[in-house]
Amino acid sequence: MAETGTMSWGLSHLFLTVFLFNLSHYMVVPAITDVCMAALCPGEDECSLAIYLTGFQQTIIGTGSLVMMPLIGKLSDLYGRKLLLTFPLIFAIFPTGKCIIYF
Repeated sequence: MAETGTMSWGLSHLFLTVFLFNLSHYMVVPAITDVCMAALCPGEDECSLAIYLTGFQQTIIGTGSLVMMPLIGKLSDLYGRKLLLTFPLIFAIFPTGKCIIYF
């Protein structure tokens, strides 16, 4: 147990990584529909194709998460949970961060 007045930094890098991942993810996901609309239906206010494609993309992401979770759990028993949580989140931050800078 930490002494009074001191702070434990044991999981701070993991908390920072999760925070940056969620920040970048929730800033980019709402804009994906607008980008699809601009690409597929330029100049229109409504475009059902863009909404359907965005929904399909989110479905594929959810299905991939469903399939990968047991694999990540098994690998985390071998290599450690911190490592297996930190590296995928770091690699997922870069593409969404680049998209944030673009806007």
